[in-house]
Amino acid sequence: MVRRYLMLLPIALLITSTTIPYSSYAEDLSMDEDLTLIVSIEEIRGHLMQALNNKSRGDDDMAVAHAGHPAAEYLGEIAPIIERRSPKLIDELRDRLVRLPSKVPAVSYEELRAEIDAIDALLEDASNLISDEKKGNLQFWLEVVKVLLEHAEEEYEEGVEEEGTVSSRVEYEDAQAFIVRAEHVFTTKIKESIGSDTSAVIERFFNKVKIAIEEKRSADKIKELIDGVMPVIPEFPISLMLVLVGVLSLAIMVGRVMPMRSSM
Repeated sequence: MVRRYLMLLPIALLITSTTIPYSSYAEDLSMDEDLTLIVSIEEIRGHLMQALNNKSRGDDDMAVAHAGHPAAEYLGEIAPIIERRSPKLIDELRDRLVRLPSKVPAVSYEELRAEIDAIDALLEDASNLISDEKKGNLQFWLEVVKVLLEHAEEEYEEGVEEEGTVSSRVEYEDAQAFIVRAEHVFTTKIKESIGSDTSAVIERFFNKVKIAIEEKRSADKIKELIDGVMPVIPEFPISLMLVLVGVLSLAIMVGRVMPMRSSM
């Protein structure tokens, strides 16, 4: 009996490694509301970072523009997600984000920083609302980085229509911010879980793309850099995970059969 189960092992490995392709998993993940929530939170943080940067330069108009984006562009999408999980949290977050733009001209840099720190703490609480499975899922965080890079590329294309010239400063600064947030996610959630060679390549990419954006290189150049790093960003081998599940299941089955044989 044990031999029969062991003979099924190669078949089980083949089935588990081929029946559920990675691409279908990625497509499902791309529509996941946890992914929407985390990407939105990271982009909100990018806007708030740029609001603070502009305030430090005395540019209240640009600071107001960035401070207004979170409520105008993201609340409608993330509010229902957060509300289902923490109604009290979304009430406070919504209130602070809606009131933030009007506060910018009236407060000092230090006061604005304190307000943004308070909002960031709420955003951290919101990010902790995702499932525990996602929090520890490497592929989930890789998808977050990829989406942030794609959005940065889109913003840059609108911000720099001609090399060397910023056509839309808000979009240009959005691109900068989204790159910074993608790098932060990579450093804090991914770097320690992948090989050092791959990590080094991705770190070099972030250095290159930040310099290219600072130099206002063409949108095609930024696209080239981002498209070039996408295949390097590792994809968790879902098929291998399924193989391991299959092996574990068979081991449990074998474990149940062996005591039955010994009792005979």
